[in-house]
Amino acid sequence: MFTYIYQGNTYTNTDIAYMRYLGMDDDAIEAVHNQKQYELERAKTGVRAECEKRITKHWSAIGQINAALGIYSTAEAQECIDCINAHRSACNSLLERSDLLDVNYTDDAHWPN
Repeated sequence: MFTYIYQGNTYTNTDIAYMRYLGMDDDAIEAVHNQKQYELERAKTGVRAECEKRITKHWSAIGQINAALGIYSTAEAQECIDCINAHRSACNSLLERSDLLDVNYTDDAHWPN
């Protein structure tokens, strides 16, 4: 959960009207929004890295290349494609979540087996 401190109190509401109600000036509001955006981008980078890690756990980079080059059987190549597609789908679902900062994206529950 994204939080910020203003005048010694901790807040989670980043609505501009609410922050103005608290007495925050434009610079403080911009700083909060910039920090939240930074945290969100960091989380998205983490999700993408987790996706890549989980794909390569099933299919190494060499295995993926071999599947793409047709070295493996059609069934094996399809298995590789299905694995990658399932992980990318899970990754995209996580990236689209409005509560991404509250999600433990390393939890197995978010990913295919």
